[in-house]
Amino acid sequence: MAEASRSTKRRRSSATAKSIVILEPGESCNPAKGQETFTRDAHFWLEDGNLILLAGTTAFRVYRGILVKKSAVFADMFDTGSLDATETFDGCPVVRLPDHPEDPRDFFQYLIPCFPLPVLLEGVPVPASVFARLHAALHLAHKYQCPEVETRALFTLKKFYTANFTQYDVFDSTEFAFIRPQPEDSVAAVNIARLTQTPSMLPYALYLAATLEGEMMDGYKRRDGSVEHLSAEDLRRCIDARGPLAREHAAVIRHVFRATFRAPGCRTPSACAAMENVMLHDVEENALGRFNVLQSYVEAIEEWVLGGGLCKLCKTAMLARDVEARRRVWSLLPGMFGLTTKECGFEDEDEDNAE
Repeated sequence: MAEASRSTKRRRSSATAKSIVILEPGESCNPAKGQETFTRDAHFWLEDGNLILLAGTTAFRVYRGILVKKSAVFADMFDTGSLDATETFDGCPVVRLPDHPEDPRDFFQYLIPCFPLPVLLEGVPVPASVFARLHAALHLAHKYQCPEVETRALFTLKKFYTANFTQYDVFDSTEFAFIRPQPEDSVAAVNIARLTQTPSMLPYALYLAATLEGEMMDGYKRRDGSVEHLSAEDLRRCIDARGPLAREHAAVIRHVFRATFRAPGCRTPSACAAMENVMLHDVEENALGRFNVLQSYVEAIEEWVLGGGLCKLCKTAMLARDVEARRRVWSLLPGMFGLTTKECGFEDEDEDNAE
């Protein structure tokens, strides 16, 4: 079987496309003068495909019919004959794309139904759905006017940049740190929200951008090396929100760590009050003035109380105040960035999960 595969590959590169050599992943060769070498993509080289797309040094073999049906841009190019497909390989037209070689792979992942989508696992984005892949899929979907891919990729991205506090709180936990987009990704997330007219993503994405401090000016570096920045208007929104965010952070700290009354049933009120004062002093010393007001203190509280000093009832009450305080700030996010709750769909009910 391997021998037959090698024989077929040599026939294809020498007999049907003398200027193009397409190799298997991991293979190398010394091309003849005038020949270009490409490596077929490990996932999207479909043996019965009838269209070959080249991006960088990567070759994709896919179904022309799917592209024409799902993408208005490809349909128009094939229909009008404006698509430059003068090259052929193994009887298939060859089209060169100006995109980064990894981007079409992410786009096809959401387009071609014979491959499992790295979208959700029991409602949770799986590790393969990292931000760079979603970003690539969304931008190519928009570029090639493929609304189905855009919708499916947005469905996943909105799980992270959500209008729902409860959902945010789940993904903000340490358990999901390995799949959560990084704060520096928020610049691109804001731009995606603008590009796709998805205002529900804006408050949390703008909040994350505002917490970046100087890094906010660095922008988001794409795979091709280009950098995208916030618009002047959104940059101003982030800068203007930093003062209110810092003030709200101070209010959150006071609310969480300075109880106005003891938890019902507390049997060690003096010891618990003293411990809360120690915790309050420590947090104020290290966190006051920062903008990440939505950061939970749950893990810090758990660590503090390991050594004793705070009864179980007061600890439970403190954890509840942590959620309560952050939920209140969450409801204020749209206004902090000059948006309205209505236009952003900000609420604390489950979002519609239907595609």
